[in-house]
Amino acid sequence: MQVLLIGLFLSCLGVKIDGIIATVDDEVILVSDIREEIAPLLADLKSKGLSQPEIQREIENATREALDRYIERLLLYRKAISLGLQVDEKEIDLKVEKIKKRYGSTEEFNKLLSESGETFSEFRERVKQQLIALSFASQKRKEFEKEITISEADMLKYYNEHPEEFSHPDRSLVRRIFLSASKQPEERELVRKRINEIFESLQKGADFKELAGTVSEGPEAEQNGLIGWVSKGDLVQELEEFIDKASPGEISRPIETEWGFHILKIEDKQNAGVIPYEQAKLIIEPKLKEKYVNERYQKWINELKKDARIRVFL
Repeated sequence: MQVLLIGLFLSCLGVKIDGIIATVDDEVILVSDIREEIAPLLADLKSKGLSQPEIQREIENATREALDRYIERLLLYRKAISLGLQVDEKEIDLKVEKIKKRYGSTEEFNKLLSESGETFSEFRERVKQQLIALSFASQKRKEFEKEITISEADMLKYYNEHPEEFSHPDRSLVRRIFLSASKQPEERELVRKRINEIFESLQKGADFKELAGTVSEGPEAEQNGLIGWVSKGDLVQELEEFIDKASPGEISRPIETEWGFHILKIEDKQNAGVIPYEQAKLIIEPKLKEKYVNERYQKWINELKKDARIRVFL
């Protein structure tokens, strides 16, 4: 473990080093493969000013999580290919373009790709494998979802046993576009310019959801920027100051925080209250279904892992 962590630590400092971190049957997983998985974290660690022990702890946790995801995706991809599943080439190209747009320009994307040591064809192949694995995973989840029926009794029982989930303070339904920015003045100014360009597009009538899904770098980008319901204390002060005063439908000007720049949209607002059972059912049924699907899916993934010879050198 120590040798591999040193390799990833040196990667953080820009030193190229590689080694085998795991094997799945006759396929090897390299340090460089996992470095690609945690590249955003490594880039972030450079600007945090952490000590070496702190960086190593961050890398160790991220490495274990990334390796688990990588092994799962590899198993999904192999199973999908064995069943003859593929994805449309146009879908791959669209995903590649979407990723490129998040870097602001083709030049910036190519620069970061070059620094990672990965060619464009290798990057595209990685995207293709991810899409096939994700498509297969989605297919299996849909199959498991068809197995379960949630009864009225199940939902009522959940409602009565979890009253805290259905009472809420004043809250707002928020959507966000977020661009991360380092503390380096020159880099930060480039991001400031880009977020202002996005804001101008919104003022001219661009669709907030579409832009959020395309350019936002926040984890909610996959939901077209939807953060969800937030209450006082959920977000940082700079964002809450806008949310407190804003009305449904209102869009903020770019808001700067230490992490970067945000544009918020208020989708809805609600006063404190309790969600009645008839409304809560709309939340409870998919929640219980998701719980079952997650459990069934994880059991299936564990079966795939048992059928493979997996060795992890951590």
